[in-house]
Amino acid sequence: MTEFLFAGGVFPFTVAIGIMFAIALLEGVGMLIGAGLSEVIESLLPDIDFDINPPDASSTGLFTKLLGWMYYGRVPVLIILVCFLTAFGLTGMTMQAFIHGLLGFYLPSLIAVAAALFASLPFTRGFTALMARILPKDETSAISAEDFIGKSAVITLGTARQGAPAEAKFTDRFGQTHYVMVEPDETGVEFTPQDRLILSEKTSIGYLAIKDEQ
Repeated sequence: MTEFLFAGGVFPFTVAIGIMFAIALLEGVGMLIGAGLSEVIESLLPDIDFDINPPDASSTGLFTKLLGWMYYGRVPVLIILVCFLTAFGLTGMTMQAFIHGLLGFYLPSLIAVAAALFASLPFTRGFTALMARILPKDETSAISAEDFIGKSAVITLGTARQGAPAEAKFTDRFGQTHYVMVEPDETGVEFTPQDRLILSEKTSIGYLAIKDEQ
């Protein structure tokens, strides 16, 4: 088993599963010490910027559709990440085990990763769709995206800069939690985890925000 996990064509998928288990471990630690998972990750790992600002308008539409397809906004980005890592890792391992058993060799890493990436996206969507149904929600709490403007939110994951959004969350008047991507509306400003913000303007993939000085 060890030889299989560390084989060249399988190792990328082993790493993906390892990261998934690391996230689960950090979540457990966070629950024990009363801290959110994102704070634990930020304290133990190097600063990671989630630069998801696409280079042009056409890719903006594609990226926005992909986020919506993955149920972003209805489930936290960490759940999407865990679902993707699990689907990607297990799909790749299964594929490589099948190929090796049938032909006696593993696919090259680049080919295997590309194939597993393509195959794992539908599985990821299925998992996140299930989580979207499981997570608590109030059917009377439907509000439009424009209603988010003026709401107070908290950065939960990543460091937000102009052109490099990070995840934030807020709770609406119905008690439903929403996850959105935010970036500062001023150049040179950064938002880090636990910073409180005011959502000021809707963008194609999230919101601009200002620091809440209260």
